[in-house]
Amino acid sequence: MMLWLGFILLVLVAAGFLLWPLLRSRQVAAGRRDHDLAVYRAQLAEVEQDLARNTISGTEAAAARLEIQRRLLRADTAEAGGGTAAPLRAGPAIRFATLSALLLVPLLGGGLYLALGRPEAADFDRVTARARAEQQARLQAETETLIARLRTRLQAEPDLVDGWLLLGRSLLSTDRPDEAAAALDQAVALQPDNPEALALRGEARTLAADGAVTPAAEQDFQAVLSRDPEHPGARYYLGLARLQEGDTRGAYDDWHALAAAAPADAPWLGLVQGRLRELAPRLGIPLATAVPEPRPPSAASPAAPPAMPGPDRAQVEAAQQMSEAERTEMIRGMVDRLAARLQEQPADPEGWLRLARARQVLGEAEAAREALRQAVQHGPDRVDARMALAFDLAGATVKNRDPLPGDAVAQFQAVLGLQPDHAQALWFVGRAAYESGDKTAAAAHWQRLLALLPPDSAEAKELAARIASLTR
Repeated sequence: MMLWLGFILLVLVAAGFLLWPLLRSRQVAAGRRDHDLAVYRAQLAEVEQDLARNTISGTEAAAARLEIQRRLLRADTAEAGGGTAAPLRAGPAIRFATLSALLLVPLLGGGLYLALGRPEAADFDRVTARARAEQQARLQAETETLIARLRTRLQAEPDLVDGWLLLGRSLLSTDRPDEAAAALDQAVALQPDNPEALALRGEARTLAADGAVTPAAEQDFQAVLSRDPEHPGARYYLGLARLQEGDTRGAYDDWHALAAAAPADAPWLGLVQGRLRELAPRLGIPLATAVPEPRPPSAASPAAPPAMPGPDRAQVEAAQQMSEAERTEMIRGMVDRLAARLQEQPADPEGWLRLARARQVLGEAEAAREALRQAVQHGPDRVDARMALAFDLAGATVKNRDPLPGDAVAQFQAVLGLQPDHAQALWFVGRAAYESGDKTAAAAHWQRLLALLPPDSAEAKELAARIASLTR
């Protein structure tokens, strides 16, 4: 409703501009400059008031403001130059033509817009992006507060094993694996036989080594298996250690056994299955038989191994002390080393994702996109890889009203095949359906998304209004 009120207001303003000079029977030269300036200033004030009341958009207000200022300047300079306005009379024919144009143009334009336009296509992405950013900032702040409190408490009570474990997990979640390993050293010192502490320390040591399973980390994982032979995290990382050592068959066998013993609802199963599909062609194993059938779902499944981050904190702090040229050279060296390793061991979707992020930082858009394609090729079940590629392919169309590219839509659809309730994928697949004219499919996807949003949230209300508009 507010959008249409804005359109009507603009039509009336434009009509006023046209009728004012054409329909007056005459113009009076005396005092015309002051009169016109007062009128235009009043119109500027009305535009600002309409903008404040949200009856017109910022773009509409800017256009009206520019036109009024242009007329104000013309009136001021014409009088200042000593010119006087000649009397002007509008005959019946001119008046009739003017009124006909003023009526027919808005009616024809409005009719075409109703038939072909998309008044409900305002971008919903800005709302979800803002909410997502606020949520991430809030979670980050809460995590930092928790870390500070844990450090304070552990200084007073250094024998709390659970406290050191929680601190280690929190530091891992904020990409500080070196600090996490130091905290987990304290937990292992207090309980040397604690599999959870050993497994977390092994992960921290691996992440601190940029994803390489170091001998110390491998020792931790072996110790975990000696106490818990079915621990999925330790089994996964030991398979990764074999792969990094060149034992592709050994890594495949380890991960095949892990996948065969996994329940179907294990959250980390997709990662392991993706690894098996990556290694199968290198071993001459048909893809149809590369992945074993999982066991029936269980009531609880162990957590997945964490994703590997980029440079560790020490590298970041060292980079901050360098000049711009030195920092660029260091980043370039890291990127080149990572690219060379991936050429030798391409079955590493996490590595390709890190390479893509690094290429983006260096401004190498095409190379970054190719790295994302490799991440999807070697990790077809990786939702994060497909979403990253989809956003890269979509480019600026994510935020504007241009139709989404078909290859980006294909990636969003693939994500829904892996995770049917993925909120962002539901939105974009629905948007693509709407852009293609399939309002029924758009409504179906957005209804599923609406069920995932808090009922009283602004996003849910906006999406519900959009869905309702599809059935009008």
